[in-house]
Amino acid sequence: MENGRVLIDGKEPNENLYNNDLAPVSGKRKNWTWWAYAAIWMGIVHNIVAWEVAAHLMVAGMSFWQAFSCVSSAYLIAFIAIAFNSYSGAKYGVPFPVIIRASFGTKGAQLPVFIRACLGIFWFGVHMYIGSIAVNVILASSFPVWDSLGNVNVLGMALNEFIAFVITFILHAFVISHGMERIRKFESWAGPVIMIIAVGLVIWAANVSGGVGNLVSIPSTISDSEFWPTFFIGMTALLGTVATLILNISDLTRFSRSQKDHFIGQGVGMPTMFILFSLMALLTTAGTMYAFDEPITNPIYILAQFDNPFIVVVGAVSILISTLSVNVATNGVAVGYDLTNLAPSKLNFRKSAIIALIFGAISAPWLWYEEGGALDMVVGAIGSTMAPVLGIMLIDFFIIHRKKYYLGGLFRHDGVYGGWNLNALIAFVVGALAAYSGLIIPSISYLYNYNWFIGVGVAAITYTALMWSKRTAGNENTESNNTSDKAI
Repeated sequence: MENGRVLIDGKEPNENLYNNDLAPVSGKRKNWTWWAYAAIWMGIVHNIVAWEVAAHLMVAGMSFWQAFSCVSSAYLIAFIAIAFNSYSGAKYGVPFPVIIRASFGTKGAQLPVFIRACLGIFWFGVHMYIGSIAVNVILASSFPVWDSLGNVNVLGMALNEFIAFVITFILHAFVISHGMERIRKFESWAGPVIMIIAVGLVIWAANVSGGVGNLVSIPSTISDSEFWPTFFIGMTALLGTVATLILNISDLTRFSRSQKDHFIGQGVGMPTMFILFSLMALLTTAGTMYAFDEPITNPIYILAQFDNPFIVVVGAVSILISTLSVNVATNGVAVGYDLTNLAPSKLNFRKSAIIALIFGAISAPWLWYEEGGALDMVVGAIGSTMAPVLGIMLIDFFIIHRKKYYLGGLFRHDGVYGGWNLNALIAFVVGALAAYSGLIIPSISYLYNYNWFIGVGVAAITYTALMWSKRTAGNENTESNNTSDKAI
């Protein structure tokens, strides 16, 4: 251990379960106010992937109001899940890789943490690629010779795109290598700034269409029989864009001054801003249908259509800041803790974040991201994988342990949560198979439209059934009161 002998609830933690980044946060370090959470969500919601998923609803044939109803429903459900899963992290001051040990066991937890880390690294690469598109547009508008570099190919990318990707990588490394406090300060201004360009795009869309009334009156072209399947496909895809963050929200709420601070801040920042940002995405997409006779779902490519270099550069810089903000606040933070948890004696938050950056770049998202249909398929798969873990975590904390964990046991292999909880692993496998069943079995393919809901529900029911006899009395303040539910 980095600081010598450390006691948690009177017990010395195992070296391979503890370091400074995983240790419980308390006292003056729990200093995030409601505004800190509102601001960080203002940064997180400006997610170009979420923008594109929302915009694709109109591409699929939904009217403006149908698409807006789908978006609103998805993010209200996401907020409910986040609000519940935030509680334990704020109460005990520990990140997702630690809190999940209570349900999966100190050894069993490594499986979902590893999966979450892999998905975080994957998303890290995707957002870096999106940021590099903005950098490429900025440089192309600033230097006429820039596009000529596209004649040279490097690792499946044009040379100008490759240079833009390297620049984006360096910017990410600069922000994330300075730890959580740098990230919090960056989010406090990076989040709100992107709203300016989003409002500007909406004004442009209203102008080219002859008014907002024309934007919201675009009719549906989808048949009645196709509407509800498309509606739920859209919801699960939108939930997939935040599925990993729902899971590891305790990485952020562990710093909250109180339960009230994170709940109010996230209530202001999460559903309100996500719905508002998606509203802007839908209005702007509708505007492109008037301006270009076809929907353009990526706002960077919309900006590239403008003849004014100043507008293009300012808009692209804003989107770059937005993408950087989202990436470091979600994937960077999560993977930083997840990888540290896998080898706490060798890794810390900064080292893990840099590793995530490197492997995110190696994942080469430019080879598939803009292929037709690939994005919706990917976010759906992520939702299917993460949903069962969420169901297990919520049931374990609120039903099985009745909102009380023994903190010292989360850091010892020979404690109450030590080893493997096979019940959690079984529930995870059953929930994941149920979520993927529509993809695996053609005759029930329609079930995949509801994969996130199925994954959460089936895993939660299975875990409840397996653990029902091990419910605690709700007074687990010491390890002696937890012996009845020791992990297998």
